[in-house]
Amino acid sequence: MWVLLTLFTLVGGVLTQSEPCDYDSSVELNNRTFNGVLYNEGEFYYDNLTNTERGCICMKETCVRKCCNPGFVYNATKNVFECQPDNKPDEFTRHLKVHQGFNLIPREAFHPMKKFHFIYGIMDCDQFNDSVPIGLKRKDLWRLLTDGKLYVKIDTSVKVLIYDASKYCIDTFVSDTEEPHLNALICFVPKPEHNNYTMSSSCMLISCFFILLTVAVYAWLPELRNLHGMVLMAYLLSFFVGFLFLATMQILILLKEISEDICIVLTFIIYFSLLAAFFWLNVMCYDIWWTFSGKRAHGRSGSQNKRFLCYAIYAFGVPTILTIVMAALEFSNIPLHPLLPKLRLQGCFLYGNSKLLYLYGPIVILCVANLIFFALTAFKIAKIKKETKMLRDKESSTHDQDRKDTQSLKLKCSRFTLYVKLFTVMGINWILEVVSSFYPEADVFWQFSDAYNVLVGLIIFIIFVCKKKTWRMIKKRIKDYQRSKSNNTQQEINGNNRRLAQWRTQPDRTSSLETIRTTDGERSSRSNKSVNINPH
Repeated sequence: MWVLLTLFTLVGGVLTQSEPCDYDSSVELNNRTFNGVLYNEGEFYYDNLTNTERGCICMKETCVRKCCNPGFVYNATKNVFECQPDNKPDEFTRHLKVHQGFNLIPREAFHPMKKFHFIYGIMDCDQFNDSVPIGLKRKDLWRLLTDGKLYVKIDTSVKVLIYDASKYCIDTFVSDTEEPHLNALICFVPKPEHNNYTMSSSCMLISCFFILLTVAVYAWLPELRNLHGMVLMAYLLSFFVGFLFLATMQILILLKEISEDICIVLTFIIYFSLLAAFFWLNVMCYDIWWTFSGKRAHGRSGSQNKRFLCYAIYAFGVPTILTIVMAALEFSNIPLHPLLPKLRLQGCFLYGNSKLLYLYGPIVILCVANLIFFALTAFKIAKIKKETKMLRDKESSTHDQDRKDTQSLKLKCSRFTLYVKLFTVMGINWILEVVSSFYPEADVFWQFSDAYNVLVGLIIFIIFVCKKKTWRMIKKRIKDYQRSKSNNTQQEINGNNRRLAQWRTQPDRTSSLETIRTTDGERSSRSNKSVNINPH
């Protein structure tokens, strides 16, 4: 029994074992070597049909796939994949160009026929998620890169596709309607790309409304235009700009009204704004720690303005430097590397490793720093409360001073609680964002993340505006405005009355009136005399 089970297991293992490469991308080995190169385990397989060892050449060299065998071209006129003899066999070699990123490499420095190993035959697309081979249109952009991969930019899509030699082939295409030209076949998934841009952009715009409303309240109330309020407004405005332009980008992608240049510009704006928002959040956490450390000079407007200026240089300066560095790396001539941004190779905004390194990397560092500031602040609060309790136990005679210190401590603790809530809200938001990026096919994460994007602005509005203290300030501001308007109206009426009274009491104005009366009387008297003289 055990022997049979062992035999079935071995047979099943042999049957299910797959070769490391297909026949087209392999070469016959002689003592496990080809052109003097030794092939190790996992780099070759034994072909039972030919009873030979075949090495996976693409594991040792850079492979490029040509659709047809040497001396043949691809006939693009018919609907079937067909190769025909090439009347100009040198055309393929002469027109084949290679790029290092976005830069064309001179043939003298990189000759493709010498640097690449060509494999022949149209690729098998059935093994790649029901994809089908399609020919690129003349207006589609594609480039053959030095690593043998094909960079493809479909004209109707922003997203860039990068294929290895198992998913593309290039050749000279001939047809009855066009001149022979170099083109490519790719394994393409015909179904439209799944995205949540409609829901996501709508949610972010709703969130932007509440964020802007919160900023308007803080800007309108004089009591909130202190250092804490200015830092909060700077944070919210940075967050607002990032969300607004991200929603704009998604809407343009949905409408297919976006170009590569617009994508790059929007990406840099969004990147800078989101980083600036998190650096302002870091400023808040540092500021509350600094407040409890007792080093701040209270009540001096000049000192607060200088501190806000220093905060602004930090919160806007570092994101500016990071944005410049990312732009310099993107447009440099550095050979393609996994650590480069590759914005133009990936479509709009950051994706994959680039997003982890350039966006999530700084955010994680800032979040760790914020947690440290929160821990230090919480420790300081506990220490102050303990000292305050000890002073009360000694029945200090300075009750008024104790009361002021207690009120100041409550105000600081309240601000600390607000920052903790804000940090928690934003932390949850970006945790969902990171999880969604790791699992793009998990719709439940995207739906929950989109719903939370609405709640972000609403929660911020509730935390910072929907408070009794803030509502009292709003009511007071409205009453002061109405009282000021009423006083201005009354002052205007009183001013008009005073001017009228002064006008009436002026001496020259009185004499002028008397002169008018005298003149009228004389005229009346002369008129009466002339009437009484009648001839008899």
